[in-house]
Amino acid sequence: MIPLSVRRPAGWLLILSLGWGLPVHAQAEKLLFKRGLDKLAASDFIGADEDFTMVINLNPRNDAAYFNRGYARIELANYAGAIADFNITLDINPANPEGYYNRARAKIGLEDYLGALMDLNIAIKGSPKEDRFMQVRAQAKSGLQDYRGAVSDLNEAIRISRFKKPQYIFDRAEAYINLRDFERAILDLDWVVRNNPGDPQAYNARASVKFQGGDIDGACLDWSKAGELGDINAYTLIRKHCNQ
Repeated sequence: MIPLSVRRPAGWLLILSLGWGLPVHAQAEKLLFKRGLDKLAASDFIGADEDFTMVINLNPRNDAAYFNRGYARIELANYAGAIADFNITLDINPANPEGYYNRARAKIGLEDYLGALMDLNIAIKGSPKEDRFMQVRAQAKSGLQDYRGAVSDLNEAIRISRFKKPQYIFDRAEAYINLRDFERAILDLDWVVRNNPGDPQAYNARASVKFQGGDIDGACLDWSKAGELGDINAYTLIRKHCNQ
């Protein structure tokens, strides 16, 4: 998949003041929470985990601290820990679609695709216009080998995002490849290459589809481009398939 930039998860609580006049305990909670948010924004996920843990020790009912620690733990690939945090978040605030969405992301990390799908159905019911939710549900469906369902969700994600996110097109191409619909896969990968020409994965994926369709020259050109963009493994494929 095309790497996406890390962004703040929707639903974060923003601290607008430090709570002057509040007890020292409450001030410490607010300061640690803000520091945890700053560390998340700086991709210091270990530090964020530690700060939100201190917030939770001060206030075990701070659902936002569990939420943000769960987010940090997903980035640290501590999926079981993330699920535990989102469980508590949703126990405290069961009407939070972001909690279901992020718990689903953690479940996908553990390959619990059915559990992720159930969470995403709830999240989408609460926020039906979130393209992110549709994309991740497509991942869960792909994990269950429901590739047609994945295409349907990605079509909706692409429509909502107005074709502004190449990742969704790339994911749909992968679903088409799994359906052996190589013609549609090539069309999607052509679009990704045009709109994200610096990504070697798009060239690699298109090369694979071309190779399976018998277009050896086209595949070799795409592998060569992927190699130029830094994918050294592409040259292994060139040596294997392109010099005969």
